[in-house]
Amino acid sequence: MKKVLNVLYQSNDNYADLTGVSMTSLFINNKHLDEINVYILNDNISKINLKKMQVLANQYQRKLIIVGTDHIMKKLKQLNVEPYKNTYTTYFKLFGVGEIHNNTDRILQLDGDTIINGPLDELLKMDLEGTVCAATYDCILNEYKSLVDIPQNDKYYNCGVLLINTEFWREYKCEEKIIYHLSHVRNKYFTVDQDIINVLFRNKIKYLHLKYNFNSGFYIYGIEGSIKIYNLKDEYFSTRKQIEEAYKSPIIYHCMGAMTGRPWEKGSIHPQNDIYNRYLKQSPWKDDEKKVVHRGMIFKIQRILYLFLPRCIYNPIHRFILKRYLTNMNRQLLNRMNE
Repeated sequence: MKKVLNVLYQSNDNYADLTGVSMTSLFINNKHLDEINVYILNDNISKINLKKMQVLANQYQRKLIIVGTDHIMKKLKQLNVEPYKNTYTTYFKLFGVGEIHNNTDRILQLDGDTIINGPLDELLKMDLEGTVCAATYDCILNEYKSLVDIPQNDKYYNCGVLLINTEFWREYKCEEKIIYHLSHVRNKYFTVDQDIINVLFRNKIKYLHLKYNFNSGFYIYGIEGSIKIYNLKDEYFSTRKQIEEAYKSPIIYHCMGAMTGRPWEKGSIHPQNDIYNRYLKQSPWKDDEKKVVHRGMIFKIQRILYLFLPRCIYNPIHRFILKRYLTNMNRQLLNRMNE
């Protein structure tokens, strides 16, 4: 039986290079698969970057399918959805999945800030019956759940890596449920598509081992530090044993942001810099300059504190700042929704 992997990314031009590096890592570590088909939900990616993506796919004899998104953009604006960091790209998966008819019953949705560092064979045969998707629990401040009306002892999933059951997605009418929710319940969220998927479908999501979506925060703050910062417990997060297993050798790194910066930025001190650079050098973007990101004073102060304070002192400060920030952002979103 052929081993076929279908993958879905969404990207704008600003994220095209790191999405390309993610694709490079995917192809390098899964050369043994008979077929890999990569779908890109395209938000105005430049011709230069699209050409590089095609060159990359050709190099590894993989298929690249570019999917237009003008109709999705129009739908989001009609629903009065608020852009996230001045772009609608992160929402695209909500409306793009149902349109993709591939030769299997599943598609692996990956955010561009992921690095695939191992084979994905296990995901080809994972049982998804009766589930919208499989996902890992998210390393997010546990108190955040109450801001989106999810009980604090309930599961909350990260949507940067989703193994989506495309047949059940259509059968369960996920897109229709999303449209109704955005139209009649709430259309402004802080973590946007992730909040929407958790609010609507968390009881139809299957657990995916943390090694397939390992949050870089565990390296930034340490395992014990992350557990304390985010108030993570076994009943609604992965067990400490699972965290320690994934920590040693993740299959998919999720290069999450923090005061470290990110691996594709100049001046980054991110823990995944080395592994990102390894795949960057093997990609068509190897000669591109890294991004210059201008940070505010609060970010710069946090970085200084992170670099010079012991973790036992810094981590509680980070928790306090994060909790206050998320509460304020959620309040602002609700105020704008009620205007």
